[in-house]
Amino acid sequence: MHVETLSIRISKAERAALRARARQEKVSQGQLVRQALRAYGVAPKRQPALSAYATNPKYMEGFGR
Repeated sequence: MHVETLSIRISKAERAALRARARQEKVSQGQLVRQALRAYGVAPKRQPALSAYATNPKYMEGFGR
């Protein structure tokens, strides 16, 4: 999974609330924000499954020769 960093501006009160809630839930602040994003409906699109060509050894015979 490729990870990127997002910087946001929040008030001191919001930061304190985020820290307290993360501590209460026993998760990182970042994990709590990611959970909130998913709950709000912001989620990455699912990656398509690998095709048989990528996973079946039969299709890899002679590859790279």
